[in-house]
Amino acid sequence: MKNSKYTIIFIIIFLDLFGAGLILPLLPFYAEKFTASALTITMLVSAYSLMQFVFAPILGHLSDKHGRRPILIISQIGSAIGYLMLAFASSIYILFASRIIDGITGGNISTAQAYISDVSTKKDRKKAFGIVGAAFGLGFILGPTIGGLLGHINIILPGIFAALAALSASLLVFFKLPETRRHKQSDPFKFKEMFTVLKNDFMFSIFATAFLFSMGFASMQSVLALYTLDQLKFQERENGLLFGYIGLIAVIMQLVVLRKLEKRFNDSQLLKISISASIIGFIILSLLPFVLLDQHMFITELYIKSILLSIGVTLIAFSNGIFNPVIRAVLTKNVKNYGKYLGILSSYISLTMIISPLIAGFLFEHTTVYMPFLVSCLFGLLATIVIWKT
Repeated sequence: MKNSKYTIIFIIIFLDLFGAGLILPLLPFYAEKFTASALTITMLVSAYSLMQFVFAPILGHLSDKHGRRPILIISQIGSAIGYLMLAFASSIYILFASRIIDGITGGNISTAQAYISDVSTKKDRKKAFGIVGAAFGLGFILGPTIGGLLGHINIILPGIFAALAALSASLLVFFKLPETRRHKQSDPFKFKEMFTVLKNDFMFSIFATAFLFSMGFASMQSVLALYTLDQLKFQERENGLLFGYIGLIAVIMQLVVLRKLEKRFNDSQLLKISISASIIGFIILSLLPFVLLDQHMFITELYIKSILLSIGVTLIAFSNGIFNPVIRAVLTKNVKNYGKYLGILSSYISLTMIISPLIAGFLFEHTTVYMPFLVSCLFGLLATIVIWKT
């Protein structure tokens, strides 16, 4: 019975990440269609994440109080509406509205994670969040991949596909997912808890590490399609496959490699390993513009850049695949009412997707195209300092 619950939650989280990743390989297309700047296009990512920042802890709290199931059903219906608006967007304003609606309902990830915590023991929590992480990775594989491939055929197809998938997920929850225990919180959610929670040293280290790590990853993610277009002339299809590859590596890490690594390393060591791998990956990505070979050489410039790109994104995907399940497992082992705290953690991670795309888009457009990756390195170094003191 537990496995069937895991499967349904896996599908819910997968669809959330599918929708978030769907638009990434299409960003250059929307920039061209609506004659928008790199900064404006990266703001689409920020708008989605701003709504998640505000609504993730609220949805998490409501699920603690009223149950996980109704929140999951309603949020999937809302996502379907957002996807349909994305499919038929005729202006940049409708495009922004679609991402805002989907961002509000996309805050249900904290609810799905809380459900997983409800039906798993503390001993199995890391394994359970590994399954959750695999859903993240798989969504990140198929979202950009299908988005790129369908968008290459017709730009309305990715949104229609995602809307049908979200509606199917809401029906699956309605008919197949039983409710778990309810926490019956009497206190209303207070937004100031987003900040008062940082007064606790342990919580500060968890949230600060997650925030800094995610700042680096979000910076890379938001400009990668623009970067590969500039350096390798990648179009929607190639960028979709690239993001799909990143997700595939993350899934392998969470379903296979993490289980082996956790036998040799404790949680703190796993976090340090993952952050270090991301720093190296960001540095490698920043080297692409410096590859300048004579056109008559046997090894072409494009070939070397492709190798560097593959190594860099592999390390970053490895890092992301380890970091996310471990940091959430550590948190849920040490708090009660973890629906709320997972929501707050999701909000801080969403905050990075508000800030980082704006920084990365500005740097990409007004400095050099590799500068966003050097900034990602800086965030990784700061995360290392925080976790090393924990």
